[in-house]
Amino acid sequence: MNKKILVLGGSYFAGRVFVMVASQRGYELTVVNRGRFSVKSYENVTEYACDRHDYQTLSKLPLEKEYDAVVDFCAYAPGDIENLWNYLPCSAHRYIYISTADVHEKTAGIRNEESPMMSEGGADQVQSYTYNKMLLEKELFVSARQHEAEYVVLRPTFIYGPFNYAPRESYYIKKIIEGTPLPVPKETSGKFQMVFVKDVANAIVSCIEEEKAANQAYILSAPEVLDYHSFIQLLRDISDLPFTVEEVPLKEITEKNMPLPFPLTEADNELFSGETITKDLPFQYSSLQEKMKFTYQNLRSVYQK
Repeated sequence: MNKKILVLGGSYFAGRVFVMVASQRGYELTVVNRGRFSVKSYENVTEYACDRHDYQTLSKLPLEKEYDAVVDFCAYAPGDIENLWNYLPCSAHRYIYISTADVHEKTAGIRNEESPMMSEGGADQVQSYTYNKMLLEKELFVSARQHEAEYVVLRPTFIYGPFNYAPRESYYIKKIIEGTPLPVPKETSGKFQMVFVKDVANAIVSCIEEEKAANQAYILSAPEVLDYHSFIQLLRDISDLPFTVEEVPLKEITEKNMPLPFPLTEADNELFSGETITKDLPFQYSSLQEKMKFTYQNLRSVYQK
């Protein structure tokens, strides 16, 4: 029997790719989102337009009585998961929450699943977002037990790939296609890692299928370590268009609040070990160069006039 999956969100980036992968796998998908970008054209998908905070409408949706798994892409504020359990007119065997690797406190070196969690939020929007994600993880641990369900938490680092609405790799690829210089910090020591969006989707599938995933949290981070210079070299390796680089002093970047997408300094490093999931489950990471080239070709078809 095909597994029945309830997807919350699932119309934008990682969620959309998961719906595509899960649909091809033959899962019976029920997708609940605000309806801005429909996914109902995919096979085996039933879609309902509903804000997750509209509890009256949510409680009346004609959902299945029971799902093998809930996959939640859009819980951002404390209470989002607990209230969902209380108002959904269905039960679920397993609840998979897409969090972020940054719920782990910034420390020197490489963080893993055993690294300390954030102890407090911050004043800026990113820190507040991340702290809320950490609180929601704790909320899930408690509410899953109360509802006699299993939980899985996935903590991806920077996700890249087609449909990415965040201006990260697309920020630079768009400039290559437009023929404008790529701004790069002149003095930079920041390092980071990424994970391909379809790898995230495949990790979710593994967490649906594998019993060993029950009540686990996994960081998703491919092993390749990048900085701005190696990232630019990666773009040179995959691009079929010439481009120039404009080196910008770190002071100027800070003063002008330039929206560069990756860590600038060593203190801001985004370094994680994503090995645990590859040891526990039948899951492997894709080649960064291969999938960044795929992403470049996809975005070129979108941006090129």
